[in-house]
Amino acid sequence: MNTLFSLSLSASLLVVMLYPVFHIIVNRCRSFRFNRLLMLSGIAIIIFAPIALAFEPTLESVLFNTSIQTNIIQPLEITASDADNSTAETSLSDFLPWIIGLYWIGVFVFIARQIISYTHLWRIISKSEKQQMEGYVLCRHDRKAIAPFSWGRFIILPYSENEQSILTHEKAHTFKNHWIDVTIADFFCIFMWYNPFAWMLKNLIKLNHEYEADAEVIDSDIDVLSYQRLLIAKAAGNRTLHIANNFAMSKKDFRRRVLTMSQSKSSKGIKWIAVTILPAIAIAAYADTTPWSVAVHNAISCYQFTSTAPSDTEIKIAAESLDEKGIPEELPATLITKRIPSPLTDPNPLLKQFEMSMELADKDLIPDKILVRIQADEDGNIVSATTNHDDNPEVRVAVERATNQIVFEVVKDGDRKISTQFALPIRKASLPM
Repeated sequence: MNTLFSLSLSASLLVVMLYPVFHIIVNRCRSFRFNRLLMLSGIAIIIFAPIALAFEPTLESVLFNTSIQTNIIQPLEITASDADNSTAETSLSDFLPWIIGLYWIGVFVFIARQIISYTHLWRIISKSEKQQMEGYVLCRHDRKAIAPFSWGRFIILPYSENEQSILTHEKAHTFKNHWIDVTIADFFCIFMWYNPFAWMLKNLIKLNHEYEADAEVIDSDIDVLSYQRLLIAKAAGNRTLHIANNFAMSKKDFRRRVLTMSQSKSSKGIKWIAVTILPAIAIAAYADTTPWSVAVHNAISCYQFTSTAPSDTEIKIAAESLDEKGIPEELPATLITKRIPSPLTDPNPLLKQFEMSMELADKDLIPDKILVRIQADEDGNIVSATTNHDDNPEVRVAVERATNQIVFEVVKDGDRKISTQFALPIRKASLPM
């Protein structure tokens, strides 16, 4: 579940980069079908590109990029405490459950909003007088406050509305299946509800629909000036449904529509602006694969709301289990008792420990990617060592073997000792085979 939030953050970066391109295209290109396909393709790229990106860095990148070791090894928290005081300072990991929880609360709120809107829509349709027409169903109702709109093959108009231009406009929405785009945009916005650019992209999609439907009305030989006046009159004081294509949009949008009707056809060269989405995608992809971004994604994806830290009893049982299985004689003594530098200052010794431990493991049973999370107290003793594959016995034994009786050098903040918690990404392809 947390992986979805991580993907949402990656997609948000793409939305921010691509939105300016879509905004320019929609407002300058009169090829509305092209605009529509471009934005739908953009949504597909925004959703699927983060899935294709590799979030975990390789072991070599951790070993050799020494200028950014602290950012890679410590994405989760550094908890400071006095030797005589166990009170921990607020850190990133303290906020992480609140951030993740807030995201899911928002998702559920907007899903509920969507369900309420669809319920309201079907209530209006069910209480309307329906008339089967060629290719659509005309629904008439007596609620004058609701602006004319369409959804699916239903066109909903109040009894008092008899303008042929409005019916022509809504038929254009129906025959071109604009409701599909709106539905996709709605769920896209739920996926990243916290990003204003996602909502602005949805508005661009609906605005392009209105441009396309207005063009259909004008092509039907209806007087442009009369239609513009009608549009202005209908844009004031009418309620709309966000899940449908409404004849009356916001005041800001209807001004754009009126001006667009008076513009001549755009040049064919304007479409080449769409090519700029390629460098925008490249920049977003690069930013999303930086060590800092990788650390954040790993922290979110692997976060568990339930504590996985083993108790003293569990640690003793694990140690006894290792003793029963026996530690191979060829295992270096440095793996048994040794004080090594804290990974916050030098991760290489700990990585070497894992390298030697993995050499003794069954490579066929080791996953391709492992994220080890280690917590140490202020004296450098390892309190817990967990992974995202704790259900794999081979991984668990390898981690226990690598961290058995390891003590880190004390890390201080001034005169105070501090406890630490960090994540260590390991890829099997980087280990000796």
